[in-house]
Amino acid sequence: MGLTVFEGLQSEIFVPITPKSVFTPVTKELKEMRVALATAAGVHLKSDKRFNLAGDTTYREVPDGTPSDELMVSHGGYDNADVNRDVNAMFPIDRLHELVKEGFIKEAAPVHYAFMGGGGDQEAFHDVTGPEIAQKLVDEEVDAVVMTAG
Repeated sequence: MGLTVFEGLQSEIFVPITPKSVFTPVTKELKEMRVALATAAGVHLKSDKRFNLAGDTTYREVPDGTPSDELMVSHGGYDNADVNRDVNAMFPIDRLHELVKEGFIKEAAPVHYAFMGGGGDQEAFHDVTGPEIAQKLVDEEVDAVVMTAG
């Protein structure tokens, strides 16, 4: 990855330039959509291996039926105390289920995805982690993804 210089801007740390987002036009109403969650907040099952706090580029699968009290966060880029009290603060799984119950969306995806954002090997995220998650979402026929930061 090359270094991009912008006149008048300066940083003492390497900050990768994020490529333009790719958006897909919406072709359905929300009430007809299968929706997944994806987060860079470092969410995972309490029984899963914790994220390596120094640039982990792996991801964790969160089955939709997982109770929120069986989820936690391991992320080195922010204070995890509040989100570990209520994981919905960064991974709104209970709110998603409420939207399904109310008929606002058709259904939750069978699996949601979590990784630890905040740096690390951007090429690995771009070339490996991101495409793997995207393909799984396509295979699960997900219509929309709610993404949260970490």
